[in-house]
Amino acid sequence: MPALRLMTILALALACAMPAPAVLARQVPPAPAQSPEAEGVARVVIAAELAAWGRARRDPEALSVAARMLDEVPLRAGAGGEAGVEPVLSSAALRQEAAALRAAQAPADEIVVTGSRIATPAERARAEREARERERADREAARQPAPFRPAPAAPPPPPPPPPPPPPPPPPPPPPALGVQSSPFGEGPVSTVRRLASRASWSFEIDARGSEILRIAAIGDGDTNVDLTVRDASGRVLCADGSGDHYPVCTLSPEAPARLRVDVVNRGALWTRVQILTN
Repeated sequence: MPALRLMTILALALACAMPAPAVLARQVPPAPAQSPEAEGVARVVIAAELAAWGRARRDPEALSVAARMLDEVPLRAGAGGEAGVEPVLSSAALRQEAAALRAAQAPADEIVVTGSRIATPAERARAEREARERERADREAARQPAPFRPAPAAPPPPPPPPPPPPPPPPPPPPPALGVQSSPFGEGPVSTVRRLASRASWSFEIDARGSEILRIAAIGDGDTNVDLTVRDASGRVLCADGSGDHYPVCTLSPEAPARLRVDVVNRGALWTRVQILTN
């Protein structure tokens, strides 16, 4: 009996010393939020891929759809951009490309053939005979007296000119430019730079915690572009070097952090790069 009591006391002591199940359960962090601007970056990347698909297949409708997708995404100018450099992606440029493709693919309405044909001897003889007959008819008509023709009556006075038309109404106000309302919030931050062959461009951003961070580097298609994101210690958090010209990195830092972004032109030609981030 004393041994049984001792074992019971030890069991109760161990049970009291163990932590509660709630303490042992691992704290699951909340799912990172996705801002409308981050969704806007994804929409621009889809438009870039669709435009590349349309160019490869010479499909003007694909370029027009890509332009309509870009119409919905407002963009904010970011610091560090190069003055005077046009963005890589714009709805106006895509519509111009689509119009040029349609014009190149339109069938010709008519074919104009120019040149001269040498007349045969029979055709020359017939032309000379017809010319002699016309001269003979003109001479006979000149020998006959001209018939009497009365003087023509004076024409009636012209009617008075109509009153001038009323002045046209003032032109309507020009349509408002830009996106008036968009599901993508204020829109991603857009920065455009030119990169020489094998050159890189590095900059730092302050990421918010518990929120999805999306960064895209849209190249003009002449060369391949790589994108790398590192933390303050230099550890690589994301690297997209898949050999295309629109790499994308999507991160979800648990806490606010200063991150470094590196964009590299891997080709032998200079290229334009448009950086988009929320």
